[in-house]
Amino acid sequence: MKLSTRGRYGMRLMLELALHHGEGRLFLKDIAARQEISEKYLWHLIMPLKTAGLISSTRGAKGGYVLARSPEDITLKDILYHLEGPITLVECVETPSVCSRSPRCAARDVWEAVSEKMADCLSSFTLKELVALHRNKQKKSL
Repeated sequence: MKLSTRGRYGMRLMLELALHHGEGRLFLKDIAARQEISEKYLWHLIMPLKTAGLISSTRGAKGGYVLARSPEDITLKDILYHLEGPITLVECVETPSVCSRSPRCAARDVWEAVSEKMADCLSSFTLKELVALHRNKQKKSL
């Protein structure tokens, strides 16, 4: 499985919000500048994350974006699922009916096991842990 730009940039958007959790709302232009991502591209990621209840927004001069839940309550799987869709290697794992061979396919069993491991791994990491990893890397690079 290869993550799309949508998933990678969405993760960076959420990391930026988590880094500033509790400090107030962030403007999209500031997130874009800090993460070196087009503001226009980030705009397309906001709606699915907002619909999923992962971020909230306020309009106006004092508006901006914040996490809708605390960083320890948001897993990387939560983020990627709402931006990328089901965490599976192949479509037949999520929807066996797409392939007539699904009931008798030995390879599908392998793809299913690998997909479950990926989902479990992504579920085991929270935004809080990603923030800690990020800050640790920043200290080491100084």
